[in-house]
Amino acid sequence: MNLLEVRNLDKSFGGLQAVKQVSLDVAKGEILGILGPNGAGKTTLYNLLTGFLKPDRGEVRLEGQSLIGVPPHKVVGMGVARTFQLCRPFVGMSVLENVVVGSLGPRVPPVNLEERARHLLDQVGLAAKADTAAELLSYGDQRRLEIARALATEPRLLLLDEPFAGLGSGEIAALSTLIRDLHQRQGLTIMLIEHKLREFMQLVQRVVAIDFGQVIAEGTPEEIVKSPKVIEAYIGRQDEEHAA
Repeated sequence: MNLLEVRNLDKSFGGLQAVKQVSLDVAKGEILGILGPNGAGKTTLYNLLTGFLKPDRGEVRLEGQSLIGVPPHKVVGMGVARTFQLCRPFVGMSVLENVVVGSLGPRVPPVNLEERARHLLDQVGLAAKADTAAELLSYGDQRRLEIARALATEPRLLLLDEPFAGLGSGEIAALSTLIRDLHQRQGLTIMLIEHKLREFMQLVQRVVAIDFGQVIAEGTPEEIVKSPKVIEAYIGRQDEEHAA
């Protein structure tokens, strides 16, 4: 059964059409990868799904409920959480307080919020840094904090936007393990944007490839890496850059 359904989504900025007739489904319990070169429209798509932008046309439904025109905080309340390309901790607050804030939404059961936040920090490997000022964390730990804060909202669907950006190989491996655990052991439905292709392909079950705002291919990781359109979007564009 599909958790998320996107149909014929369009978004333009002046003369630039950033998202064009995008349709896709996300099944419950799936980890779906969104693949595409820089500027392909991936983050704009996330912004449309989470209420940060309103589409010009199209429909987004979460288990049959429309998300069009719903503001971001209410989208979170409906069960869709996300992380961002750039980490955005609440400055001046501790790591623990950052996660407690994420627990204030309507989906969170009436429990001890601090205790629940500590459990989430333990889950992402930050329990020992609960009292540290969030802005003092390393970049890799800030990535983990973003995930913990998103998990605190009790999401049905988690959107990760380039979680490996700026991380070293050891940090990427550890974060990959965490994402895999959230998916496999907890059954969390996840959408993932990432440019680290090897790690991306090892994590996702299915891929939707986008270029110039349009879906150009859809399939398993094995099918996508053989797609002529995907190869052209990456390799062909690199050849053009070298020629220039």
